[in-house]
Amino acid sequence: MEEFSYIRLLDVFSCTSQVNRKNCNPCFDLDEKEKGYFTELIRLIGSEYEYCISSNNSVIIIRSLLNIMLLRLLEIYDAKSGRSNNGTSVFIHELSLLIDSSFIKEHNIGFYTSAFNISEKQLNVTCNSYFSFGLKKILMDRLMQEARKLLLSTDLSVSEISYKLNYDDNSYFNKVFKKETGLTPKRFRDIHKKLVP
Repeated sequence: MEEFSYIRLLDVFSCTSQVNRKNCNPCFDLDEKEKGYFTELIRLIGSEYEYCISSNNSVIIIRSLLNIMLLRLLEIYDAKSGRSNNGTSVFIHELSLLIDSSFIKEHNIGFYTSAFNISEKQLNVTCNSYFSFGLKKILMDRLMQEARKLLLSTDLSVSEISYKLNYDDNSYFNKVFKKETGLTPKRFRDIHKKLVP
């Protein structure tokens, strides 16, 4: 199964955001079979959550079930909205793959514009029309998502995480993290570690 990437997650929920700053994408109805399918997935996620206290694999299982649910929702949305044949949708998928394979090493937008032989303006227009913000924010959000994951799932020090995410300056990483989350990395870990089973 393909791992559900950050940008594809944005793509799923773009159906509730403004497109071209004029119209909202319409909601879509699920038929009875689809409702039954998602109801069962949600039941399985709930059961696994209740079981998680005694299982080390529950977080992975819950994430996998969520990946399945989100991928299926995107597939249904694409089919019902006619987006699956849209060239922009293909481009967003390719951009997603490139970001997920390169976001740690490549923080610079120029890398992504070169990869697709597209201007920064064109790339940002496409991202803005899909997600209501540009590639710079997408990259920053993806880096911060990874930073939060490492803070909660590893015992790496903040400086080791900063280095792992390709920040040359640990104090700059701390500053960026605090600006994006409202907390220093250490404070974020201290607060949230208590909440993780």
